[in-house]
Amino acid sequence: MKRRSFISRIAWTGAGSILPATTVGVLMQGCAEQPATKGWNFDEVIDRSGTWSIKYGRVKEGQFAMWIADMDFRTDPYVHKALQERLDQEVLGYTSTPEAFYEAIRVWEGKQNKWDIPREWIGYAPGVITGINQAYLTFTNPGDKIIVQPPVYDHFKLYAERLGRVVVDNPMIFENGHYRMDFEGLESLFDNRTKALVLCNPHNPCGIKWEKETLVRLADICEKHGVMVISDEIHSDLTLYGQTHTPFCSVSETAAKVGIIIAGPTKAFNLAGLSGTAYCIIPDKDKREKYLGTLKAAKLDEPAIPTIVATIAAYNSDSGWLPALKEYIQGNIECVMSFFDKHKLGIVPIRPEASFLVWLDCRSLGLPQDELLARFRDQAGVYLSNGAGYGQGGEGFVRLNIGCPRTILQDALEHIRAAF
Repeated sequence: MKRRSFISRIAWTGAGSILPATTVGVLMQGCAEQPATKGWNFDEVIDRSGTWSIKYGRVKEGQFAMWIADMDFRTDPYVHKALQERLDQEVLGYTSTPEAFYEAIRVWEGKQNKWDIPREWIGYAPGVITGINQAYLTFTNPGDKIIVQPPVYDHFKLYAERLGRVVVDNPMIFENGHYRMDFEGLESLFDNRTKALVLCNPHNPCGIKWEKETLVRLADICEKHGVMVISDEIHSDLTLYGQTHTPFCSVSETAAKVGIIIAGPTKAFNLAGLSGTAYCIIPDKDKREKYLGTLKAAKLDEPAIPTIVATIAAYNSDSGWLPALKEYIQGNIECVMSFFDKHKLGIVPIRPEASFLVWLDCRSLGLPQDELLARFRDQAGVYLSNGAGYGQGGEGFVRLNIGCPRTILQDALEHIRAAF
């Protein structure tokens, strides 16, 4: 039987518009046509110079770029092939969003997170941070308060403040090498101007996979005070060590009522350069209609061709690339953990439960934050992320990106050992 390309498995009209009629059945036919599940070469060192890489554009020659959260691995070849085949058609005209885009997300949530959701809960989002910003604009007004839980991804606060919102900190509690939410502190923060809480699930930079009990309690508290939860779940496809991600809106009826989820394939499949590749899941009808209506009014409800193709391909790839990637990342984590345990540098890594980012506790060194960063950057030659930038509780920490070949990681660690 003649093999069909990825593109031919999606129904097209003569004019080039995607028809929504063929969904799960068509998508699933691609599973048997994937590349072999063995032989992924994550040890390959890829030269990213000349690609306008932000990650490498800020480091000097000879330094290690281990900061911004993208990986140095090739993406799943099935995704690459799908994009290439679409480009080979050589016509990039106006394109409607196929039903296959939403169905791929629905099927993926069921397979990956054991969460069976109705199609109508799913919408397109123009990127995770852009999608969160649109939630600020949709559900809050200038002067309203938005709660964040530092140390946490700095863009939550950055853009909220740019949009005239007031950011209120609910710092996490760090005890015995583990983080937990401060629910007692959270209860004291609410007033009539508090409108939203931004949840990082899994948590960046601390690598936490939040458990159901924690999310249920968070939902109950926010519902009691009339506060919605905006859940950033961009790292959800990279839960490690056999764990399954817990979507916020899945944990209870209350969470489904107060929450919206924004996620996408960009972190897991290394597609960060495909800006706008994301989606939202909003169980509550009123919130969903209001949010999607805001996107439509701003003409932000139309994904680009690469977003459509990459999302469908990533969520229907059965190549074995993603499981192999997660296994490799786990190996890199073990490399980091054993290295610092062996050499006793006064740097303690927090083992992540998700993603390719490792939070390093450097407080015992007693260095001011600027001197700490200078030691890593100027003496070790390792460019990583400033923990203080993640807000309260980040002082004395740095974030290390280990999404790279192990030889690079090992070299970087040896440079750190020499500097410290």
